[in-house]
Amino acid sequence: MSATNPTPETISWTIQEMLREYIRSRQLAEIVYQDPSGQVCIVHEVVRDLLSRAGHDFLVLGTGKVVGAEHVIMIDGQRLTKE
Repeated sequence: MSATNPTPETISWTIQEMLREYIRSRQLAEIVYQDPSGQVCIVHEVVRDLLSRAGHDFLVLGTGKVVGAEHVIMIDGQRLTKE
């Protein structure tokens, strides 16, 4: 796996840096993601942490909810996934 061609389960370095800034600033964000049943969800929460486990990235939200990064569509209007 090359750093310039990440797998769909991992997010790019640029997006990781953006998320780390949300974590540092504890800034409230509008997060749009798809839940396991395929429903699109919109929440307004802080991003508490970014985890990488077994080749997958996960966002830990302020409420403790864990969302797979591949399911996050947008944060504050900035698209994270391909259309």
